Amino acid sequence: MVVVPKANGDVRICVDMTNLNEALCRERHILPSVEQSLAQLDALQVVTKLDARLGFWQISLSSESRALTTFITPFGRYCFNVLPFGIASGPEHFQRRMSQLLDGLSGVIVHADDVLVCGRDRAEHDVRLTAVLTRLQETGLTLNEKCTFAHSEVLFLGHKIIAAGIEPDPEKISAITDMTIPQNVAEVGTFLGMATYVGKFLPQFSDTTKPLSDLLAKENDWSWGHMQQVAFDKIKGDLTSKRVLAQYRPHAKTKVSADASSFGLGAVLTQMQDNREWRPIAYISRSLSDTEQRYAQVEKEALAITWLSQYLILSRSTLTTTVQGTLKYPFFPSPRPGTLPKDMVILVAEPESYTQHLCDQRIWTIKDSSIKI
Repeated sequence: MVVVPKANGDVRICVDMTNLNEALCRERHILPSVEQSLAQLDALQVVTKLDARLGFWQISLSSESRALTTFITPFGRYCFNVLPFGIASGPEHFQRRMSQLLDGLSGVIVHADDVLVCGRDRAEHDVRLTAVLTRLQETGLTLNEKCTFAHSEVLFLGHKIIAAGIEPDPEKISAITDMTIPQNVAEVGTFLGMATYVGKFLPQFSDTTKPLSDLLAKENDWSWGHMQQVAFDKIKGDLTSKRVLAQYRPHAKTKVSADASSFGLGAVLTQMQDNREWRPIAYISRSLSDTEQRYAQVEKEALAITWLSQYLILSRSTLTTTVQGTLKYPFFPSPRPGTLPKDMVILVAEPESYTQHLCDQRIWTIKDSSIKI
């Protein structure tokens, strides 16, 4: 057992549950990703953030389970009466319980012990907040002092949520911009890891970071040169400029643009706003492998589309690519055997019959440079 002091002066009891976790049966409840939670924000103007006090400790354990959490201290053996931190199945169980607790309430987003209550105006927000607090009171769940009520902006899951859209957390941006020039591979990995978390705010992120990513390859020697310095400074400069992404709206017209360069794939998700302006929702990119870098350009463009398709869960959207007549009139009369992924072969060889099989009953028809779903 280890006692860790908290910022507010309280203590947190930490126990190593490794042996117990090896024997646990995990719950089949998928935790929502950060992007899934953020996608539920739709045209909010007023928002309240609630935080459950002590989280897991508000869930009681059965008498049979309590004995399994026994730990040794200098004063004897003790066990938990509530769900302790460190249990492998704890996050899934807590998320399921919280989701069930607030199920059916409009404008409510649940992510672990954080609960957002959103409204398009103060009146709608207050009605929804009253319903949430009533539900929590009925079940006995308590909140802590970190709750914020009826604000126009809030920090949530490492992002700053405002009426105009979503910004990166200023503290995370400061942590990146304050970093000194990396002196070794480990420091480069740390910098890239932090930058990747806010990568969706940066277009062409994989191309920009390629000189730095090359330093992580085991076969490359450490050499910090001009290209690495330019990439390092560009990432910092891009993050210091104001980057605001629009909030995702399920029923708005949506467009996804995909492109491929010599070293990476990139895409941007945009939606039409009420003023008829197209605004970016998120940027996404990845580097090409050594094999993929040897593809012909038409193959890279086709790869960009098939790669992007795994992220599309939209009912109606338009996918555009920089390829003009290439997909309509395939460059290769018959694909070269064994050189391309299966989905890409279908797209290059038979573009008008390309079927997105990741989602049922959805067929893509290709016309010039657009793919409409």
